[in-house]
Parts: sequence; C-alpha cells; structure tokens
Amino acid sequence: MTTPKPRHLETPTETTERERCEQWTDQLFRTSPMVRFMAKHLSLLDCNPLSPFPSASASSSSTSCSSCSSTNPAPAPASAPGQQPKLVIAPCPPSIAGGFSPSLPNEPTSHSSILLCSNRIFSKSHLEDTLSHEMVHWFDHCRFLVDWSNLRHHACSEIRAASLSGDCGFAREFKRRNYAFKLQHQNCVKRRAVLSILANPACNGDKQKAERTVDEVFESCFGDTRPFDEVNNPRLNFKATDEAVY
Repeated sequence: MTTPKPRHLETPTETTERERCEQWTDQLFRTSPMVRFMAKHLSLLDCNPLSPFPSASASSSSTSCSSCSSTNPAPAPASAPGQQPKLVIAPCPPSIAGGFSPSLPNEPTSHSSILLCSNRIFSKSHLEDTLSHEMVHWFDHCRFLVDWSNLRHHACSEIRAASLSGDCGFAREFKRRNYAFKLQHQNCVKRRAVLSILANPACNGDKQKAERTVDEVFESCFGDTRPFDEVNNPRLNFKATDEAVY
C-alpha cells in the first residue's frame, strides 16, 4: 500500500488535498449512515477501522473526530505518537482512488488497512463511495477469511463491494458516460469487478479469465447483501440488520 509522504516534504497542493480528505473522512464517520453502519459492523467483528495498530512505527497521516460508543462507533481520537492508523490518506497513481490492504495470514484480520487517495478524491460523495467500497472488502476479510489470491474469492468481494457501496449508483455511472437503463447496476458491478480482478497477479492480465471468474460467482455473490438486508441505494436509503453479521 502507498506510504504517506512525511508532512514536511508535502507540496502545498498535497497538503491541501490531504487536509481536505481528512476533513471529509471525519465528517463521514460522524454523519454518513452508510459509513457509520459499516464501521459498527466491522467493530462487531473485532475489526474496528478507527483503532490504530497496537504497535507500529509512527505514521504521518491520521484521521480524527468525536469519541465513539460501542454500538455506534465514530472516529477515534488521532493516533498517539508511535501508533499507525488503519485509514491511510496519501497521494496515489491516477488509476485508483482507494484500496484495501488485508492482514497477513499470520496476523489478526483487524491488522488490515484502507488507503484513501487524497489526490484522486474529488468530492465528499466520491470519498463516501470509495470508503464504503473498501469497508465492504474489510468486512468480507474479517467475516469470511477471504483468500485474496483465489480469484473466485476476490471476484465475490469485488462484486459485493461494487454493488453495496454506491460505486455503481446512477450518478457515478452517468459521470462515466454509461447511460444504459436495462440491467445498468448489474452491468456496472460486473465491469468494475473485472477491472479489479485484472489487477490480481493470479489473473496474469487475462481479461477472459477475469470475465469468466466474475460470471461464475456473480449470481450468488450479487445476491449476498450482508450486512444489509437488501440493496436499494444503500448510501441514501437502506434497510439493515444487526443479525446479519452473526
């Protein structure tokens, strides 16, 4: 995962972008139903995205806001010196807006992290969709012990993340100039999942293999909306259930 640049080496533009992303992240963890819901369900799986790593080298980037409760977590205070946050805000290559870095096989699943690309996030709603997408990956990693080198596992999580996060909402698709109405959501989910699978080294850049893998698992994974009851633009209007994570 991208390592944050030391703050004293940031350009003025990089500082502005990082601070803007930090502010939006702070606001989303306090006000976004989707982000707060996912944070709650990650915490129920002992994968609180707002707690720092227990022992790690100091990080130059962190997020913070108000205190939290056990049932409705909001961002924890900024990491103390010597603690590395699990939400990493840093500049990235042009092709990505965020990423999920899973824990190593011998580590707890809570030792994962999310990357938010400060130079590729263009609005708070864009950040909300990106953060939600990566939090679905983390939920899958903690709940189902995903093997990310297994293309079927990876494809299933990508399908769920694209479908549940708002990444394939009509507004986002309109900006991408994808205007179809029939099966628009499903087609977007497949397309986004294939693009992600192509980046998996196990796929070897084979587009046909990526498409075949996505098709093989699509029906079951698209229908799996945990921790939500159903998909109905979850960012704005969703029906959720606490029992889904148990």
